[in-house]
Amino acid sequence: MDTLTIIAYALILYGALTLYIAFAKPKAIWNLGKIQGFVQLLSEKGTVIFFSIVGVATIVGGVLILMR
Repeated sequence: MDTLTIIAYALILYGALTLYIAFAKPKAIWNLGKIQGFVQLLSEKGTVIFFSIVGVATIVGGVLILMR
């Protein structure tokens, strides 16, 4: 397994975890200061949309690296 494959799998895992946090909103993570800063800046719906975009983008990036 080469380095790019490991990076691709890490990106896919990171994207999946980001989507999980965006939609499940686990209290232990959602109440962290940095995420609450996003909520104050973007509102709760905006934060979910932002995390969803980041999650999907990293998953797509990981898949593109794997397909290369």
